[in-house]
Amino acid sequence: MSSIKEYFFEVQQENCIEWIRQQYGIEIDPDEDEEHWAELAGEYSAMLEAGEAEFEWLNRHSHSEFFHEFSAELATASSMLTLGSSQHADTLSKLVYAHVVTLMEALISSVVRKLIVSEQILLMNLVAGYKKLSGITVTLKQIAEEPKVVEVIVLKALSELSFHNVATINQVLHAMFGEHMKGLGLNEIGRICSKRHDIVHRNGKTVEDQPIELTSQEVQQAIRTISEFAEDLKSRIYNAFTAKDAAEF
Repeated sequence: MSSIKEYFFEVQQENCIEWIRQQYGIEIDPDEDEEHWAELAGEYSAMLEAGEAEFEWLNRHSHSEFFHEFSAELATASSMLTLGSSQHADTLSKLVYAHVVTLMEALISSVVRKLIVSEQILLMNLVAGYKKLSGITVTLKQIAEEPKVVEVIVLKALSELSFHNVATINQVLHAMFGEHMKGLGLNEIGRICSKRHDIVHRNGKTVEDQPIELTSQEVQQAIRTISEFAEDLKSRIYNAFTAKDAAEF
């Protein structure tokens, strides 16, 4: 094995040991616990492959594509309201209601992740302005070994966020775009997300154990509200990109 290959192997092994330490809080010696090492090293390798696949997927798409696909999926969800019988109308309404919020969450998550890997200034804005990221320490050694370590850390953090939480939506978007997100309408989105939480996590009941009753008209209104929110968000991002001074992000 050449000295370069040996060094690469050693670096990868050190990184894996550190990942195991952070993930599971244990110290492991590859030579003394070969079976356990093989299992955890395989998990680490799978994590790296998943991260690489994530980068490739994001690089294949534009944020505009995500908005286009979202609109199509939202229209499909709306059409589903006419498919059920009156006997199952309430259940169908709840399913569609929860689904459209999930579509919105996926849209925001995908757009944010796409933009932070393609626009360095937005990545830096997010790292500097979002408290859950600004306190993370990255060493020069990590940067030298993995130039994209910041993107990797940020993508991992974003994957753990819930974008049906309006506080999270607000904090992340304002950190990235600043004044361009001023006045972003989240009040009604918050009410919709709260009702979705009752549907998904309390079997369609409020914290007072009151059953939630949804009409198809109410679901359609929620769909319109989410659609209008997405259009507003797309417009704000477009305005940010067309601003004369990119530093105004």
